[in-house]
Amino acid sequence: MSSKRTCRIGIIDLEINNLFSIFNACVKAGYKVSIINPKKKILSYDLILLPGVGSFKSGMNFLKKNYIDEKIFEYLNKKNSFLYGICLGMQLLFNNSNEFSMTNGLKLIDGKVRKFQNNKLNNSINIGWNKLEFNKNEVNEIFSNFKKSHFYFIHSFYVNPQNLSENIADSVHENFKFCSIIKKNNIFGTQFHPEKSGEHGIKFLKTIKKII
Repeated sequence: MSSKRTCRIGIIDLEINNLFSIFNACVKAGYKVSIINPKKKILSYDLILLPGVGSFKSGMNFLKKNYIDEKIFEYLNKKNSFLYGICLGMQLLFNNSNEFSMTNGLKLIDGKVRKFQNNKLNNSINIGWNKLEFNKNEVNEIFSNFKKSHFYFIHSFYVNPQNLSENIADSVHENFKFCSIIKKNNIFGTQFHPEKSGEHGIKFLKTIKKII
């Protein structure tokens, strides 16, 4: 994408979370931002952002009920398209989740979504600030400035990608390492919330332009 042109982001509204913070964070990062409602086409954007909080099942039910899943598939077939999932939005990119009951996801990335173990030594909810441990991959250099940065997490489920080469970075919760950034071709996801991560989150959103 040309650096001279403003990148256009469309944020998919799942109607299960407040989009105010992610909308403003994207504006601060220099994007031209629009909210995508269920009836709106999504082909005209440089980047589609799929945010989310709440359950995997409710998120997928909403996508399917409003045919947004089909619109996402159509969008990704377009040249120069890019999809970015945040938190639940990242988890929805995978094959399935066993949250409440087994539910199929968008199946854009091979792997499963599973719950952190809860016992006397482990807390099943990861909430708060955490750092990233980057793996060797093609975008490692692009994100090299964030090796000492901390980002905000709040989740009790994590993604388990089948292809480890797509696992860009890990984080650690209660001595358990989990995938915190995923990338497969033109599909990207973060388990953390850049919009809740202060200055580092804004810088991270700006950096994504380099891989679009």
